[in-house]
Amino acid sequence: MILIFGGTTEGKRVAELFDIIDQQYFYSTKNDSHKQIKGERIFGDMDSSKIKEFCQKKDIRLIVDAAHPFAVHLHDNIYQVAQELGISTIRYERKFPEIKSSNQVRLFDSYECMTEALLQEEYQNILALTGVQTINKLKPLWTQRICHFRILDTDLSRQKARETDLDYQYVIPMDPKAGVEELAILTKKLNAEILLSKESGESGLFETKENVAEQLNIPLWVVKRPELPAFDYVVDDAKSFLQQFYQVKKTSLKIDGQLRSGFTTGTCLTAATKACLIALAEKEFPKWVEVELPGGEKARYAIFPENLSSKSASCVVIKDAGDDPDVIHGKEIGCELSVMDQSGVQFVRGKGLGVVTLPGLQVPVGEPAINPVPRKMVSNVLEKLSDQYEMDLAFNVKAYIPEGEELAKLTFNPRIGVEGGISIIGTTGIVKPLSNEAFLASIKQQVKVAKGNQCTEIVLTSGKRSENRLKDKFPHLPQVAYIHFGNLVGDTIKLAVDEGMEKINVAIMFGKSVKLAEGNLNTHSKNVVFNADFVADLAKQAGYSDIIQKQIMELKLGNAILDIIPFSENESFYNLVAQKCLKNCQQLLNDSCSLQLFLLVGDEGMIIVK
Repeated sequence: MILIFGGTTEGKRVAELFDIIDQQYFYSTKNDSHKQIKGERIFGDMDSSKIKEFCQKKDIRLIVDAAHPFAVHLHDNIYQVAQELGISTIRYERKFPEIKSSNQVRLFDSYECMTEALLQEEYQNILALTGVQTINKLKPLWTQRICHFRILDTDLSRQKARETDLDYQYVIPMDPKAGVEELAILTKKLNAEILLSKESGESGLFETKENVAEQLNIPLWVVKRPELPAFDYVVDDAKSFLQQFYQVKKTSLKIDGQLRSGFTTGTCLTAATKACLIALAEKEFPKWVEVELPGGEKARYAIFPENLSSKSASCVVIKDAGDDPDVIHGKEIGCELSVMDQSGVQFVRGKGLGVVTLPGLQVPVGEPAINPVPRKMVSNVLEKLSDQYEMDLAFNVKAYIPEGEELAKLTFNPRIGVEGGISIIGTTGIVKPLSNEAFLASIKQQVKVAKGNQCTEIVLTSGKRSENRLKDKFPHLPQVAYIHFGNLVGDTIKLAVDEGMEKINVAIMFGKSVKLAEGNLNTHSKNVVFNADFVADLAKQAGYSDIIQKQIMELKLGNAILDIIPFSENESFYNLVAQKCLKNCQQLLNDSCSLQLFLLVGDEGMIIVK
């Protein structure tokens, strides 16, 4: 569960984001504020002991500190409890523009220091813009000088002001969003000689106070914001917060034994496209959109606008890939939607989106790497909304991924002929975490690309290491003929056979080979573990002594056999393992396909059987 400390503009924004993505949370404020949020709300002061008790009782895994920057004790208490309980923390800080260099501005470390300095000056009429909470802090000042306090125009702030000893005639409730003109009028009306403020940042409208002081040529004395504890992560805008949250969610909020599904890049593009069309029609972006997936499920996305004109709109969403090891998880996926003259929907390549350079994929060479299902999802949304808003269906859809070019280097894209960025794939709109289905879809594309490039022979390896061992054996084959099967050796062979490959070469490292020899066509450790009984029986079949068999029976890992039976190309045990692997693979072939197996042992050992 998540605990937010809010009561600020930043806290409200975090709650809004969680409401959009349907994330449960607790929302803690000192007073009963932000009633419109959906999270479970808790009120009142919380010292470190109360925070700790609450976190333990509610199994809090993440604390979001979005409290006021001057709530020093609260920040310290949050940090202390998080450290004690091992809870992750994200600080949502407000933006603090650099204070203008000016003769009027003077900075102080505390209200006490500022009060002491003021009492040494001749200022008689003072206007404090420091908030109702500072009335008592500045009591030594207003008992000796005329000091007006501008406070929020709310029932709570007025009540708090009346609870102080300050004569209420010196209290001025005012809209916090009042601009330069209103504040300047108030300052002149009170004949204020100096303005007092704290470093309140953008959401505290600090720049307005600077401008009034400059316009009226009067001093502005400022209490600097306090330093924060060393929270795990610090962000200062909604987009960065959501990106960081999705990263933290994969670790801190993970439930043992459960894997969370996410959404494909195609779903993200559909959401961004929908928001852009709404913006073109309504002249402003929605805060969020909901999209329907091919299977009927729905997904909601927070929208982060970038540009809007009469003919074009662009925005980004943040991808949540769930617990899948997707390199694009937590990254921006964007769409620039432009009105065009001719009817229809045209897909255009934007920054970070790959282009198809080899035949065999589901889209032609030269096209942006967006597969048919995502294209259909986007087109359906545009068709439906253009009809709803009575607009012509005539749009350019430019998909872009700001970090796409670098992220693509971490994928299979270059191997399958997608250059310059990522590809937008998917058939259901949903990413199943660590799923064989997702990995097989990638393998299938690679096999099709190999076939599309007139390859009738391919080399299947578990990974890059084994691929490098075989490169000099097949100098006639292009790079697209090398395909990694990971642990899915059986399914990959079936795909190659179905695609009409005439010759299949399979390279397998020894550790996986003893699983394959037993008949396990998926060698992942979650499906099958090292079977010492089976391997000891292989040693018996190969003529090894009872002592050797007993030593093997005590092993936990296949590669440890090398210490018992040293490798050589003629060693009967390793040749028997290779033959067993070959036999199990050959069961998947048809009459027009042949298979050659390479057993890779240690760093250099190799046995070839066919």
